[in-house]
Amino acid sequence: MFQTNNDASDLSDFAPHLTDYINEGYDLLLYAEFGVHVGDTGYAALSLDADVPKTSAWTHRALADYGTWMVYRNGNPLKQQRGYAFNNAFMDVYNKVRSKQGQTVTFTNLY
Repeated sequence: MFQTNNDASDLSDFAPHLTDYINEGYDLLLYAEFGVHVGDTGYAALSLDADVPKTSAWTHRALADYGTWMVYRNGNPLKQQRGYAFNNAFMDVYNKVRSKQGQTVTFTNLY
């Protein structure tokens, strides 16, 4: 509800597809950070409110942004306009994750 500015009429748009949208965003972030997909061993889909994404903690908010964007992108022009901010917020996080990929490297047994 926070993402929709507490517009209760939007809740019916969110409910049926929100879990799928959030997991789609989760998959994008997982692949960008670790090179794995949702469903790979140890990376189950998020389905319960208590599930915690295995991406970096600072990326978790981006999943809500992605879900909101996905709902709004197919709405009327006003909703699409509202959704662009959420898409931009997700893409900022996604691009930061991608830019950090491979920057932490550990070498062992070098002689």
